[in-house]
Amino acid sequence: MRHSGRVLRSAVIYTAMAALAVVNVVVSGQGRGGGAAQPPTGAPAPQGRGVAPPDRPGPNDKMVVDPAEVDKARAIWSAECVTCHGANARGGDGGPNLVRSPLVLHDRYGSGLGPFLKEGHPMQSGKPSSSLTDAQVVQLSHFLRQRLLDTLRGSPLFDVKNVLTGDAKAGAVYFSGEGKCATCHSATGDLAAIGTRLTPVNIQQRFIFPFGGGRGRGGAAAPPSRTATTITVTPPGGPAVTGVRLEEDDFYVTLRESSGAVQTLKRTPGTTVTTTNPLQFHIDLLERITDKQMHDVVAYLETLK
Repeated sequence: MRHSGRVLRSAVIYTAMAALAVVNVVVSGQGRGGGAAQPPTGAPAPQGRGVAPPDRPGPNDKMVVDPAEVDKARAIWSAECVTCHGANARGGDGGPNLVRSPLVLHDRYGSGLGPFLKEGHPMQSGKPSSSLTDAQVVQLSHFLRQRLLDTLRGSPLFDVKNVLTGDAKAGAVYFSGEGKCATCHSATGDLAAIGTRLTPVNIQQRFIFPFGGGRGRGGAAAPPSRTATTITVTPPGGPAVTGVRLEEDDFYVTLRESSGAVQTLKRTPGTTVTTTNPLQFHIDLLERITDKQMHDVVAYLETLK
């Protein structure tokens, strides 16, 4: 739309800028009404954004662990959670490893943990998890985030020597049997001499989190990686378009075709989107593999010299 009057153009531009400012506030989690769901009250404000930090950070803001909140959570964890999930949230006979939980991974100040607990979850004391206060949920969120950070190399608790603790023979059995790893991989093919090429730490990282890359834009067209996620968009009454997924949200899909051409397609009513991720098996594996099985497989792969 074009307007000839300078005053009218200025008014339109000002209105558009104001609307954009409102959108930015809501998306960044700084708005107080509507928009993205907010975490429970009591979450600390994130730092380093170059603007006045919000007093209620949104679920997409980087979470900064507060040691004081972690200390408060220890009593709750001991009273309600430790029997099933273990002292370090790595799971036990009665509950799963929460360090690998996607919900915990994406949680920010209770943004995901809070709604889950409000629905009801068994606790040691017999009380319903919905009885936990918002402040307690935030404290547990800090505790679990700290447990997750303890698994990273930068943590003072991280010890490379702890990686090779599994049974290589049991790992070989899991690899060829229950784990179904041999369906896609071979000890004499793609994994040959992996124990020589990679350190035990990197073997474990590649095994559990073989993700990354293949999402960038620009540059010369290159053959898609065998692990690249492909996507097929079929608009109503139109031909299907298939390519490597570059970006995807609720409104648009951007992909790179085999010719190298990049297309952005709108999700109109009736449009179907089919995604194929070659690494989906690894993603699903995170939900069911135990710590012992993981360490057994790493010990087995390390023997492939």
